Order: sequence, then C-alpha cells, then structure tokens
Amino acid sequence: MPMLGAGMLWVVFGGMTATGVAHAQITPRASDAIAHRVVSGDTLEVLAARYLGDHKRWTALQSHNKVLDPLRLRPGSVLEIPTRLLRAAMASVEFVQGDVQSTRSLDHLADSAKVPTQPVQKGQLLQEGDSLQVPANAFVSVRLADGSLVRVQSESDVELRQMRRKGRAGSLQSVIDLREGAIEANVPRQANGERRFEVRTQAASTSVRGTRFLVWSDGQGRTAAAVDEGSVAVHTGQPSALLKPGQGLSVSADGQLGKPTAMLAAPDIAAWPALVEDASWVSLPLPAMAGAVRYQVLLAQDKDLTQIVRGGLFTQSPARLTGVEDGSYIAAIRAIDANGIPGKPSLQALRVKAHPVPPLYESPAPDATVGQGQHGLKCTQVTEASAYRIQVVAANGSFAQPLIDAGELKDCALPAEALARLPVGEYLWRAGSIRTLGNGQPDAGPFAAPQKMKLALPPQSPELQIGGAPGEGSSHIHWTGEEGQRYRIVVASDAGFAAPLVDTWVTQPQWNTQELPPGTYYLQMQVEDANGLRSNLSAARQFQTGNWVTTSEGQTLTSGDGLRLMRQ
Repeated sequence: MPMLGAGMLWVVFGGMTATGVAHAQITPRASDAIAHRVVSGDTLEVLAARYLGDHKRWTALQSHNKVLDPLRLRPGSVLEIPTRLLRAAMASVEFVQGDVQSTRSLDHLADSAKVPTQPVQKGQLLQEGDSLQVPANAFVSVRLADGSLVRVQSESDVELRQMRRKGRAGSLQSVIDLREGAIEANVPRQANGERRFEVRTQAASTSVRGTRFLVWSDGQGRTAAAVDEGSVAVHTGQPSALLKPGQGLSVSADGQLGKPTAMLAAPDIAAWPALVEDASWVSLPLPAMAGAVRYQVLLAQDKDLTQIVRGGLFTQSPARLTGVEDGSYIAAIRAIDANGIPGKPSLQALRVKAHPVPPLYESPAPDATVGQGQHGLKCTQVTEASAYRIQVVAANGSFAQPLIDAGELKDCALPAEALARLPVGEYLWRAGSIRTLGNGQPDAGPFAAPQKMKLALPPQSPELQIGGAPGEGSSHIHWTGEEGQRYRIVVASDAGFAAPLVDTWVTQPQWNTQELPPGTYYLQMQVEDANGLRSNLSAARQFQTGNWVTTSEGQTLTSGDGLRLMRQ
C-alpha cells in the first residue's frame, strides 16, 4: 500500500479529561535557548552576527550569559543563545477548510490577553504567538518559513509558540503548542541538523529532524508514538526510548514508558469503491483487523494529504463522511490498537460524482406488475435538472446494453407506448438527471438504484349476460369470471357517463339491478386480476329495468309517442 509522504509528524491531543477537567496550560521551558560551545576565535560580536543576524546585538548575549569580559571567551565553555532574541519568521496559510479562526496574542511570551478572533483565509500570513482554533469538520495547513508543512486537524487548538531564524537566513527554530486536538507535519530533512522543530503538549515534547513519525495523546494524558521512517526518541522526564521504523509504544498518564512494539499493518482497502455516487455521504467499509479497536479515515484533495476536507475516528463500519462535494480525492486510513498506537496507512484514489442527484421513483411501485401498454414509468422532478434519462433492461440483463435508453426527456416519465414494445416478463429500470453547465454542455448525474417491475398482459373485459323474465326489465347481470378477480360496475343514464349513478366493485361475477328505478341505463365494466392489473373499461351496454305491459306473445306495448308502457 502507498505510504504518507516523508518527514511527517502527527501529534494528537485530547481536549478534556473523562471528569471534564480542562488540560493544564503549556508553559515555556527554561531551555528555550540554543547551546553554543565556544571555540577559539569566537567573540560575542561573531556570535551575535551568526545567530541574531546583527553583530551590534552582542550586548544582549553578554547580559543573558553574564559575561564579564566580552573579549575573552573561554574555549569549551557553553553560552546560551535565547531563541527570543533570534529574528522572527513568518508562516502562511496554504489551505483552509471550514470556519477556522485565528487569535493574535499581544505578548504571547507573557501569556497576555488575546485580540478578537478573525476568520482564517488562504494566503494569510501568521506570526509567532498566533493561535488557530479549528472546529469540527474544518482543517487548515500552514507552511513555515523553512518549508515545513503543518496540518491542523478538526477540533484542534494550537499556538505558533516560536518561529525564529538563526542569523539573517539561517535555520528555523519552531515550537508549536498543541493545546487540544491533532496535527500532522511534513518536516524536510536538513543537512546541517541545526533546525529545531518541536511540538509540545502538556505531557510530552517531540523534536523532529526530518523524521516521519506520529504521536497521539488522549484526554487522560496517555500518549502513543509510532515511527514510519528514521528514528524518534520519546521523552517523558525519564530516560528516553528510541523507536525504529515500524515501531510504536505507549506512555501511561504517569509517564511510564511501554515497550516498543510493531505497528499494525496497513489496512486492506480492496473493498473500497473507486467511485461514490451518493450525495448523502461517502461510505467506506472498515476492514476487520486483529488488534485494531478504531480507525482514522481522512479525505484529501491531494496525495500528500495537505488539503484535508473531511475526516474522523470510527469504531463501527462503515465510516461515513458527509458533505463531500463532487471531485477527485485521496482517501486514507490507519488502524489504531488498544494502546492508541497508530498503524501504517493505506491510501486510495476516490472520485465523487453525486450531482445532479437522481430523481425519486413515483410509479410503478417496487416489484409491481404493470399491464402491457397500459402504464408507463414516472419519477419526480429535480430542481437542478434540465433533462432526464431512463433505461430499461431485462431482469437478468446489463445496463451496458439497455433495451430502452431514453435520454433528453423533458419530463421524468416514459410513456406506456414505449413499454408496450417489450414482451411480457421481468425488468429493471433506472432514472438519472441531466443538468446544463454554464458553458452550455450537458452534465449527467448518477442513476438511482435500479427498481424491479413485471410486464404482464392485462385482463380482458368479459361478455355480459343480461337476464330477466318476459315483460320485465333486467333484474340481474352476470358474466364468466376467474379466481382472484374483482369487477368494477359503472352505470349511468346517459351513454356518455357524464354523471354515473353507480360506481362500485364486486367480487362475484354478477350484479343485481333491482335497486335502480325503472328506466333505460348504460353499463361499463372493468376487471382487476390477482396481480392488481386492470382491464380497460368495456364498451357501454344498454339495459332496462321495470315491469312492462306485454301481449300474450310477450311483445312490449308502447304508447302513441313510442314509450313502453309500465304496469302501475
């Protein structure tokens, strides 16, 4: 698996203890100075020019070291060069995601009051004493003057405690106070080894010289360290422990060092998708790994993970990252063991294409049976869509070769006539949205998940048998039905059925007309089978009801105006 870039420092530090007590302040150390061993030819002016960039500032070195005779420095003796006397350096914001705020101290060395916070912007210059507050779902990357890149994770609070340069263009002396949260840093190697890069928490201090390693610290003061490249000495006030590449160790809250142990292997992410089309979240399955109790997952815009847009710690699969915009990303994961020691990373390219979002299905319902030639396909409108695309395949077919591929639909619907050309059987259909970009080009979004349907022949309307004794109107109507069918009876006094008098469903293949007043009526019938398919309404049939006057031969007598005579 690919690894993170060389020269990376990762420090993680919890914000509150389990009892809710805030962490102690990180105080400056008395050793914030460079130790210089005097050699023959050294003078305070020479040292002031070398370290402070101005030979005229030799008096500051004399005062700090209480040198009685500035012209006579004893070879082999050690002088302190306070880092506060070095030239101040600047840093710049290289990337920012979310609502990151910065605070500037009026005198950070004295822990004085802070000026009001302000939003952090890309390209903003930062100076010694500036603090960064990074809320949830926010990240910021800061480039130091020597090229080191510091990546501050979400829910973090850090201070650029010290940024000084030896001489006019010498090596940088950097100290970062991590009050809460997590940082990563890429620190390039330096040949002379004079650069200082240090990250402090309330419990530990880690110094970097072009080494790639990781340090985690939780809210209870427990710490874990691991090394990807080079070697790292872990200091807790006791004799330090040296970690080699691929090793990690844990430190208890009271400063007891654990034994170096092998880091967990890089997780197997073969099951991760290369393309995500869900607008709700990026969902990544967590692999089952022996010894892993949680995982850190990050999503960045670059392979060096300097432009992190989402991330989090997860114990349950899948890991879900919300609010991810369409684009190309690098997803990274590390497993973490029970002692908090982070393992080796795995990285994978990931593309998100979730917009325009697909429509929702309206009809038919999932797994519904559709009458051939009677019903089409319909889905909802999408606000950002200018057109739609609907595809249909056989249930065992592939959307690479659809039976129907209707694109540029103005409405999200496929008419019944289009489905009528397909034989009866089982099918899958899906729909997608298309939007028009600013340059006029179409941009197709992902399809919704395929939905099943079944095409079947609809039932046919039966032949009606209208019965009644001679001289009487029809008293009942019956027909031949099938098991599982039900029947809709529609009766009106006009052939146009403008105002139906009866509109009802019956389950038996017969219907009684006795409740109708004597007269002439028209009837239509519709059949619904066991699958819910319905026939079309039948052609209208005319029938009469009532007790009519007839001759001995059974002929109905009529009045002079042609109306049949009814017995009173």
